[in-house]
Amino acid sequence: MKFNSIIIIDKPPGHTSHEITTFVKKIVGAGRAGHAGTLDPEVSGVLPVALGKATKLLRYIAGKDKTYVGIIKFRNPQGKEQIERLFSEFTGEITQTPPEMSAVRKKPRKRTVYHLKLLEVKGRLALFEAKVDAGTYIRTLCEDIGKRCGGARMEELRRIAVGGITEKESHGMYDLVDAVKEDPDAFRKMLIPPESLIDLPRVYIKESALKSVLSGAQIMKPAIEKNEGKIGDRVAIYCRDRFVGIGITEEKKVKLERIHF
Repeated sequence: MKFNSIIIIDKPPGHTSHEITTFVKKIVGAGRAGHAGTLDPEVSGVLPVALGKATKLLRYIAGKDKTYVGIIKFRNPQGKEQIERLFSEFTGEITQTPPEMSAVRKKPRKRTVYHLKLLEVKGRLALFEAKVDAGTYIRTLCEDIGKRCGGARMEELRRIAVGGITEKESHGMYDLVDAVKEDPDAFRKMLIPPESLIDLPRVYIKESALKSVLSGAQIMKPAIEKNEGKIGDRVAIYCRDRFVGIGITEEKKVKLERIHF
């Protein structure tokens, strides 16, 4: 069986995202696999795993916002109003420096915290929900909050959504193994076309232009039936219902960025 799809895995704690991706690749027998949005080993939750040629489209999925539920532990007890005030100070645009353990440059950068909600308080522990830009470090966010109140750290974390992909769509590792070995229909239902997870304006091209576009030709204005994007937008390219690839809208053409074969 050829795989050019995405499986949404419910990553268990205690494993790296790479380990889970490698396991999925082996269990389904795919030639290639990759994941979108690395989770720390002890963090659980939504991990999109791409199989086959769908790996070429991961960058267009990984850039989506992320939603987490976690527990922050304060060094000193904090009241509900105090925590909500602290959370409000870290909502909106923040400046964050990646932690030492991260693979990216340790350079301050702007990120957006769309919401930071207090769900429950028990002693020095507070349960919260955070919706943030891709590339926001929740562990660092908790530590930065702690600097305003005598100290705090992230105790537990679970990712419940990547963009519009929620944990309800995810599959546990045991469920995947059982489906692959015993229920092919159930396994096929787990496979998601990658284009369904790409939330971009669309450009529709004429059927007469399809062959040349698939050969790498640029998409000039006469080949375009409909363009939902603005100049400078990254767009998803379609020919009728067929997903063709990704491009960037320019004044007189759509510049091809990635063809999906």
